[in-house]
Amino acid sequence: MGTFEDENEEMDVVKIMEKIREKVRQRGESSALAECEVRREADDGGSEVARDLEYISSNWGIQNNSYYISSHRPVMGRVLVRGRELVHGEVCRYVDPMVFKQNELNASTVRILGQAMKRLDEIAQKTSELEGRIGQVRSEIGEEVEDQVRAVVAMMNEDIENKAWLAGILERRIGDYDVTSLSPDVQNEGANYFVFEERFRGSRQDIKERQSVFVQFFEQCKNVLDIGCGRGEFLELLRDKGIGAHGVDIDEDMVEYCRVRGLDVENTDAIAYLEKVEDKSLDGVFLDQVVEHLEPDYLIKMLGLCYKTLKYGCYIIIETVNPLSFVSFANFYIDLTHKKPVHPETMKFLLGSVGFREIETSFFSPVRDEARLKRILLRDEMNTREESIVEVYNQNVEMLNSILYGAQDYAVTGKK
Repeated sequence: MGTFEDENEEMDVVKIMEKIREKVRQRGESSALAECEVRREADDGGSEVARDLEYISSNWGIQNNSYYISSHRPVMGRVLVRGRELVHGEVCRYVDPMVFKQNELNASTVRILGQAMKRLDEIAQKTSELEGRIGQVRSEIGEEVEDQVRAVVAMMNEDIENKAWLAGILERRIGDYDVTSLSPDVQNEGANYFVFEERFRGSRQDIKERQSVFVQFFEQCKNVLDIGCGRGEFLELLRDKGIGAHGVDIDEDMVEYCRVRGLDVENTDAIAYLEKVEDKSLDGVFLDQVVEHLEPDYLIKMLGLCYKTLKYGCYIIIETVNPLSFVSFANFYIDLTHKKPVHPETMKFLLGSVGFREIETSFFSPVRDEARLKRILLRDEMNTREESIVEVYNQNVEMLNSILYGAQDYAVTGKK
């Protein structure tokens, strides 16, 4: 490229400059055509911007290093070449600085464009990752909100059902009385225990959360007996896990309430029921807040029947009030149907005496920290004597807390 010839004997500077300009113009048109061609190719696949950047990166230098001067004339050639070299040198004097600056500008532009494209790619990637994460978070939040809404709706429905049930009980109880015949001699049938549990024991949801830790002992079971099943919380937990279970309770309202919820419950006494059960037919027995209502002789006989009717290797779980905690012992007498609390060691002894093995005790329902005695925090400015006093005080506080504000309930687990 760039062989520069002149057909005239004499050197015409004006014509030479015109030819130079024509060459530059043609080269510019050629570059424009090449760029258009690159853009057309980019449309066939890949990124047009990436193709343009690749083209610019390959062609930013405009210095023509392949240009040379020659002549085919044997005699005047040397003179013509020399003259042209002089003209070329003069032209380069003025053109080269501009070409150099243009090259520097082009190189800087290419570097900036390259960095910008790299940064744009990083931003695009991070944006894509962020969009994916936002979508995932939205999905997780949506699922969590739906779960919470379902839980709230279920609790509201259950609360409505309970209130309607209580209203029905009260209506039936009122209907049993002839108001005109009431006199001081009429005996009270007793407080409604269903209403009592709603008030003092806690909601069904709270009870189910506390009882859920015992479900693991009855996995794969098909014939679990819940003695004193009450409102049926544990029976529902077992049913939700596909575990076969049924209950007994002496309170008619409790039994009717369970049956309305589709639970298998019988209105009968525990001993009367167990005496009819075939030996080694049960694969689990559960008693929650029951033994404190029983007389000692009744309790011992019932435990013996539980052992007799259980299959070998199956569990009995007895959960009751913890008398080792003063706050629990004080609240024990809120319920007028309570007979006496049963000490954990007594309960373990009774289970062992009828034949159960691997007997273990666990404590539940801790008192809130806000209601317990407070410790004194050690401070940097305390001296050795003060730290010793604080440590002794804190040890005493811990002992008092365990006595006054210990776990409110305990459970004893036995295996046949």
